[in-house]
Amino acid sequence: MPGWAAMIDHRVRAGAYGLAGAALTVATIDYARLAGVGWSAFVNTYTLTNLVIGLGFLLPGVAIRWFRARNRIGTLLVVSGLGALSTACAAVLLRYGLDHQWPVVLLRVLADVYIGAWQLGIGLCFGIVILLFPTGRLPSPRWQAVLVLVVVEGVYQLGTGVVSDARIYDDRRAVPILSVGLNVEGTTYNDVMGWLGLVLTVAELASLVVRYRRGTEQVKRQILWLLLALIFVMVVNAQRFLTFDGPILLLLSCVAFPIAIGVAIVRYELFDIRVVLSRTLIYTATVIVILSAYAALVAALSSIISDQSRRGVPVSAALVAAFVFNPVRLRVQSLVGRAFYGGRADPAGTARQVAAGLRRSDELTDVLERARDALRLPWMALRQADDGWLAEAGSRSSGTVTTIDLSYRGGPVGTLHLQLRRGETTLHDADRGILELICTPLAIALHATALSEQVRQARTATVEAAAAERVRLQRELHDGLGPTLTGIAFRVDAAANTVRADAETAGQLMREIGTDIRDAIDGVRRIVYGLRPIELDDLGLVGAIRQQLAGEPTLDDGNKVAIEVCTPDPMPDLSPAVELAAYRIVMESIANVLRHSTARTCTVTFAADGRLDLTIADDGTPPPAWYPGIGLRSLRDRAEELGGTACAGPADGGWTVRAHLPLTR
Repeated sequence: MPGWAAMIDHRVRAGAYGLAGAALTVATIDYARLAGVGWSAFVNTYTLTNLVIGLGFLLPGVAIRWFRARNRIGTLLVVSGLGALSTACAAVLLRYGLDHQWPVVLLRVLADVYIGAWQLGIGLCFGIVILLFPTGRLPSPRWQAVLVLVVVEGVYQLGTGVVSDARIYDDRRAVPILSVGLNVEGTTYNDVMGWLGLVLTVAELASLVVRYRRGTEQVKRQILWLLLALIFVMVVNAQRFLTFDGPILLLLSCVAFPIAIGVAIVRYELFDIRVVLSRTLIYTATVIVILSAYAALVAALSSIISDQSRRGVPVSAALVAAFVFNPVRLRVQSLVGRAFYGGRADPAGTARQVAAGLRRSDELTDVLERARDALRLPWMALRQADDGWLAEAGSRSSGTVTTIDLSYRGGPVGTLHLQLRRGETTLHDADRGILELICTPLAIALHATALSEQVRQARTATVEAAAAERVRLQRELHDGLGPTLTGIAFRVDAAANTVRADAETAGQLMREIGTDIRDAIDGVRRIVYGLRPIELDDLGLVGAIRQQLAGEPTLDDGNKVAIEVCTPDPMPDLSPAVELAAYRIVMESIANVLRHSTARTCTVTFAADGRLDLTIADDGTPPPAWYPGIGLRSLRDRAEELGGTACAGPADGGWTVRAHLPLTR
């Protein structure tokens, strides 16, 4: 309920501001009619411009207060609008009051309102609006000093205005009531404040540049609305900027600023501002260049051609301008397109830029950010086939998202997700062409990332295997060989103590010592065999397997199993690590057959074609339900440690274990 109450409260206030503006507008129009103010006077006294500009500021301010109450810009625009409307109303009230002999005090109060209201609004508040646009906050705390100077400069202009000796309508009764006869024209203070105002204007524009460079995609679009308004005002008032004079009605174009600010804050996604602004810049810049070239040609030709031949000068200049129009338009379009759409028009250059990012950094986020910035896209992300999101650049909003599959050597490695620019519903062909070039290095990067992860997992498995092996050796030595050797030492001491006194007991002890030593030797052999069977060094891989399988192994149910070993001729040379892994895989697989299978035959097949392929197949009946146990996981881990693979499961007519190992490691 408190949230609803606050919303209703700020909307009531926004409505009240709108009603106040409507009242000032109606009063201005009515009193202008009563005072007999004609159209010419209505325009030349800036009453019309103040009225329209006031409404132009007030309405966006009310909209912001209504929909975005927490944004301070709404209040500042409302103050600016009411200030301009108050000036317009005060102007016609003064005219009417002077004609109808109103009290001088009232006339002088109206004179202060006429001078100070617009300075309080547009003169002071609008400068603050630019600094706070579009979030309602400063770009950073470092801009506090600029804000203070804007307030100081605005208060100076307001203060010197309301205490000046100005006479409205050149009537001594219409002197501001706060006037002290101050006249700052030509003073050093006024010159300093004039230069300060110019510097602050540049600083305000710089704040927008900073926001644009550091801002999110939303902030950038909002600032582009203000840039569009600036271009419109500059084009409309070009003559006033050049001559410092011109039709007063051209000032009405200034309402584009508050309207753009209101749209940017309330509905910045109204349509694709990038498209509108790019088209505006293209044709505005083209027209300016062509007109400038035309004027320069006319001036140059007129200075070197005789008076009799000057009739053809404009025609000649126009022809030249017509010939250069399209090249200039294409060049401007290329520059503007690069500013708004990045490297769309230069696929090879954009691909080189992304590839350079891959060479300099292995962070996929950096590469994505480089690609996103090159194409001016709001958001891009990489997703690996099985591992979810890997990298993301930009900020995702409500725009259209499209997906491009990434593949490497015919296999899928992931997908590239990207959000289209606002207003675009399908991926532009030029963008697609560039992305197809970019996708190749991105797919390679994804593949490299996957390989790096596999290497990391393999290293982890190797470390864990080594640690497990150390633990096993420690247990074997501590729990097996250690007590045996300790017992031997005690019996040797006992035999030494009794050899003279009781030769028979000493002999018995010596026989027990011999037995313990043989047990210790067997224990050492077991440990050594656990590290690497001696048969591998003596007989090789196939010979060691056949020796272990000598005779017919017996199942747990007492039945015999016929095991056949098939090898290529000749058997390829294997490294010790591959040889040991193959031996362990074969023996573990056969042990599983003997423990868990109902097979009567089992075939061990070796094949070599760039790698060592092992197949252990039996004819036992597979269980209806099964899950990989420690033995099968051990097979897979042994193969993956060497960069190979291993799998096991039911097959036609029995159970099959397959392993693929590199020939050397």
